[in-house]
Amino acid sequence: MTNADEAVPPEQVLIPLLTGMWAMQSVAAAARLGIPDQLASGGKTAAEVAAGVSTDAGATERLLRGLASLGLLARDGHGRYALTPAGERLRSGVPGTFRDAFIAESDPVHWQSWEQLADAVRTGKPRPAAVLGAPAFDWYAKNPVHGEQFGRAMENISRFAAASVLEAYDFSGVKTIMDVGGGNGSLALAILGKHPEMKGKIVDLPYMQDQAHAGIRAAGASDRCGFEACDFFQNVPKGADLQVLKFILHDWTDEECVRILGRCREALAPGGKVLLVEMLVPSEIRPDFVMLMDLNMLVVTGGRERTEAEFSKVFADAGFALTRIIPTKSPFFLIEGRPA
Repeated sequence: MTNADEAVPPEQVLIPLLTGMWAMQSVAAAARLGIPDQLASGGKTAAEVAAGVSTDAGATERLLRGLASLGLLARDGHGRYALTPAGERLRSGVPGTFRDAFIAESDPVHWQSWEQLADAVRTGKPRPAAVLGAPAFDWYAKNPVHGEQFGRAMENISRFAAASVLEAYDFSGVKTIMDVGGGNGSLALAILGKHPEMKGKIVDLPYMQDQAHAGIRAAGASDRCGFEACDFFQNVPKGADLQVLKFILHDWTDEECVRILGRCREALAPGGKVLLVEMLVPSEIRPDFVMLMDLNMLVVTGGRERTEAEFSKVFADAGFALTRIIPTKSPFFLIEGRPA
């Protein structure tokens, strides 16, 4: 332990951890209520915000004050609250929004499963089936409002990653890209937008179909991109020379990943490649988003974040060779493989 570590009182470490749930739910509540959108046009008093979103004025004042303490709002001398740059990212529809991610991470699948973290550690099994009666993705399929919200949350994260992916990877020569488990297709559509000569296909479970079609139309890509419903454990549509799997393998066990990649390998065009967008667990322990995301995978899906060596083994077991790992200007890495 360093002298600097010794100088930090233990309660300064513990109290932010104790109140972390309160902070997250405060942000999620503001997102659900539409408070950041109410403040998009400029500062307002709590009473004005409450009138706009149909909430209690006194309780709204307390929530706004809490959000200001978290650095998401600023209050002026007249009691008017305005969005900070971080708070701006909680508005709907703005570039880089995290609004839907906060809502999804406080939905029944995530919140109720995290309540059972101790049981997940005891058993090594995810909790949605125990607390909700179905595995996470099955529950979303049966509860499409939540499923679509989760899809929008993944779009928030995809947009965060897309610019870095486009900057880091050379897509020249790719004729057809397939976004496997692509949700509403935000990553594939970003790539197609940068490469007008390319065609694309988005494949996912049926409950994502409407969102995907809407995204394709909004991008003006209906003539060169489509959606096909499929279960990637059973089959993947054939023909793409680049399959992109964004935040897919971390949802599943090693054995399940081998099955998914096996279906991908069967469907790849000759000479094709598979490209994962995932985080990597570093060899040393340090404060890092990936460490807590790994616990999220344990609790919610039964999957895991992986080291480079673990990805290499999964690839090899599925008949792929891991050809290279490309860092990006984000927490995510591009992990490329070819059929061995």
